[in-house]
Amino acid sequence: MAHGSTPLVTILTPAHNRADYLPETIESVLGQSYANIEYIVLDDGSTDDTPQVLANYRDRIAWVTHPNMGEARTVNRGLKLAKGEFIGVVNSDDPILPGLVEIAVEELIHHPGVLVVYPDWVLIDPESRPVKTVFAHDYDYLDMLRWHHCIPGPGAMFRRRALELGGYRDETYRYVGDFEFWLRVGLHGPFLRIARPLATFRMHPLSASLSDRGELMAEEHVRLVREYFARGDLPERAKHAQREVLAAAYFTAGAICLLSARSVARGYMVRALQTHPLSFLRWNKRGWLVRVLASLLPDFAYSRARALWRKVGGGAPIWFEETP
Repeated sequence: MAHGSTPLVTILTPAHNRADYLPETIESVLGQSYANIEYIVLDDGSTDDTPQVLANYRDRIAWVTHPNMGEARTVNRGLKLAKGEFIGVVNSDDPILPGLVEIAVEELIHHPGVLVVYPDWVLIDPESRPVKTVFAHDYDYLDMLRWHHCIPGPGAMFRRRALELGGYRDETYRYVGDFEFWLRVGLHGPFLRIARPLATFRMHPLSASLSDRGELMAEEHVRLVREYFARGDLPERAKHAQREVLAAAYFTAGAICLLSARSVARGYMVRALQTHPLSFLRWNKRGWLVRVLASLLPDFAYSRARALWRKVGGGAPIWFEETP
């Protein structure tokens, strides 16, 4: 990167009881090749050793603490503290990979009309071993909306202007606040995929995305879409896709409940089919139709089918997973 082309980048890490994983994440940020980084870690009322971990880095990071108030409010506090021209949020258990910040800044500088950049990423296990590389979709706002799929994943970085145009996180959402934020920001400008794995997402038993799933999360997905279409500033192409978008939200809600509340899942799947049946012929994501059929099976048949697949399929069947 040319001398003088190093705008300040703010990286925010909200942390709540992640003392075991936090040092690796902090080191991944401090070890970036890009030098002009403001790194703020926000301790959201941790009761484990997180404060002691942060004290070890007191001379290298900015550290703030407050009583537990949830991820959305914690991230918003960090956004209000951030001084950088470009901003990224790095989860406390998801270390970033070498080169992320430098490459993201280069892309944002070279594409001044782009509001957000996001990379491919690596799924890692609790011991940080790579499980698989996830190749993100090339960005299309209507695809993100129609599929009800949050295209930007770990490692995303955005311009400060995105906050000025789209606002902060909606604190009424506990589970889908990041997706709602990207949908709102996407109304104001394009995003750009970086076709390189430069971030990670960790799957482990304490992950919020695993342990907190259930009917409340499913309800949020549907509420997000209903509130989105209550806006008065939507483009015509978004308005025309309303039934398809709502069907995708119902499907997602049903997939979330498939293992824990099958009667609820069945209701969501039926509503998805009723709302926009043709969606299931067009959506090309693996396992969607099979999940719908699985939700309609009687309980005993579902349990037997799931056990049989695990026995002969050599791994977790994708249509019996909780998320699409």
